[in-house]
Amino acid sequence: MPESPWGDADRPIVLVHGAWVGEWSWLPILPRLQTSGRAIHNVSLTGQGARRHQAGNHLHLVDHVDDVIGVIETLDLSEVTMVGHSYGGRVITGVAGRVPDRLTAMVYLDAHAPIAPDPGQTPDRLAAAEANDGMLPFGGYDLDPEHFGGSAGVEWCRERLVDHPMACFTDPWLVELPDHVAKTYVYAAGPEPTKFAGYSAAAKADPGWHHVELEGPHFLMFSHPDEVAAIILGAAGGPSPG
Repeated sequence: MPESPWGDADRPIVLVHGAWVGEWSWLPILPRLQTSGRAIHNVSLTGQGARRHQAGNHLHLVDHVDDVIGVIETLDLSEVTMVGHSYGGRVITGVAGRVPDRLTAMVYLDAHAPIAPDPGQTPDRLAAAEANDGMLPFGGYDLDPEHFGGSAGVEWCRERLVDHPMACFTDPWLVELPDHVAKTYVYAAGPEPTKFAGYSAAAKADPGWHHVELEGPHFLMFSHPDEVAAIILGAAGGPSPG
């Protein structure tokens, strides 16, 4: 494949959002990451965010993996730092299984990670999706106005939430990450424990992972944008935002 005559910023960062939300969930940290001069690619997964018009129970995890690989291969990205939040951890894991040579670092932001067994889905979640044509409504996370710019910010976010295909949570996803890729796990340690405690504990105990805890809620990019941006840039091998 010929090299692009326009090139790309050195060592790009690819952001992958979680379920129900969209690329807009990274808005609080985008300006901070952009100060690094790196190319920042904020992927919109099919059926979510700017692509919510494509939502439906026909979607599977592989569709979202394809979305990210499409960005990486179309733009011919290499030495990529890939960041996944929440469900996005399943997506970036699938990407690593298919294009490992294009990656140098991965950051799991309070996310599903292939370091501990998948805890599976609770009966309540399965029943909620079954009653909603296979689409799981948003739930289980508190959107605290303190972290979302007040009640107006919470309303803004809620207007953009989209039901998520349950199949994306039940599809197989665990693969072994390549040895050459630096791995960071960021755990949202409070105010209340999240469902990701098992992944966090496993990463903390594994010398092959860098583990960080932030005293904040699941949506750390809203509550701790400076810290999250600094962790991502540190994992990517660059300076923290000024």
